[in-house]
Amino acid sequence: MGWIRRMSLKKSLFMLTCISVFCAAVLSILVIMTCIELKSTVAPQGVIIENGTGQISVLPAPTEEGLLTVRLLEVLQIGLPVLIFVGSSFMTAVLFYRVKLKESVAMLADGANCIIANDLDFTIEAKSDDELGRLCTAFETMRQTLLENNRRLWKQSEEQKRLNAAFSHELRNPITVLKGSVKLVRQGMKNEKAKPEQIVENLVRIEEYTDRIEEYVETMSSVQRLEQISLNLKKIEWNQLTLELEDAVRLIGSDSEKQIYFEAAEVVQILSVDPSILMQIVGNLVSNALRFAEQTIRITCNVKDTYLEITVRDDGAGFPLSLIRNGILPFQKGSEEAGHFGMGLYISSLLCQKHGGHLEIYNTPTGAEAKAMIKTE
Repeated sequence: MGWIRRMSLKKSLFMLTCISVFCAAVLSILVIMTCIELKSTVAPQGVIIENGTGQISVLPAPTEEGLLTVRLLEVLQIGLPVLIFVGSSFMTAVLFYRVKLKESVAMLADGANCIIANDLDFTIEAKSDDELGRLCTAFETMRQTLLENNRRLWKQSEEQKRLNAAFSHELRNPITVLKGSVKLVRQGMKNEKAKPEQIVENLVRIEEYTDRIEEYVETMSSVQRLEQISLNLKKIEWNQLTLELEDAVRLIGSDSEKQIYFEAAEVVQILSVDPSILMQIVGNLVSNALRFAEQTIRITCNVKDTYLEITVRDDGAGFPLSLIRNGILPFQKGSEEAGHFGMGLYISSLLCQKHGGHLEIYNTPTGAEAKAMIKTE
């Protein structure tokens, strides 16, 4: 039946019908001829003319039993061909379904049930080149498209999850600085020891960080992926940059009893950096160190070649071995502390790469060390 499988549905149905009609016709002719022969044998009628002598003899009249047999044969002579044609039609339908439809229809039905159950881990294989084969191919293409769409939606969902976590995480450090500045102003005014220039300095800082939060919100609202964040490079003197970093670090750790030491190398240079991204990187590293340090955090800043190097050391238990072994990944927590998503190091690493550098993490005999390398040209 291989040659039937290779035909189209229309041609295969026509061919099977022709074959069944031919076979039914041959069988019907044989049945009719057999019935006629049997009738002439069971109940012969007419006269017999002998050759040579020309003598004519009349055949005896058939008996009642013979006439009954003849009537039965006449019924069979008509009925059997009808039954043969009906049977051949039924067999044509059965063969057509088994050879051309059964396997493909079963695969399509199973595939539809799998899709209804949200299971796309299957394959529809076309068994022929006919219309059903092309339908199976189209069904398989649809399955692959659905699978790709589901994967894309899953990736988009995961990316949105990363964005939401990053958005929440990155707002904490600027808000911490704002709260620290407000706290200093309130304490100074309460004690009546605040100098006007100190109040102005804190208000300027509040304004700067408010602007940074606004800029960050606008940036995160306009991007669909963290990798799409763009750089806004600015020229800034080394001394001014380190002073801003030291102020930010001091305010981030203002509510902590841990000791924070900030050291900056003596460098006379103007750097080209994105201050907003730089503050995010340092804020994340310092916040991470504050969570795990026992007593002391040390921050050093230096410029080597064309890179700004910022190292944050703490005297905590160190980074988890899985983090050192697998690298920095999103949502990888160092503890089960509530309110933290495990995004700080990942965002810092991503922002370092965005700024042409990278983030390195180590465990030392006295704790943990994170080194951010940021390209300054």
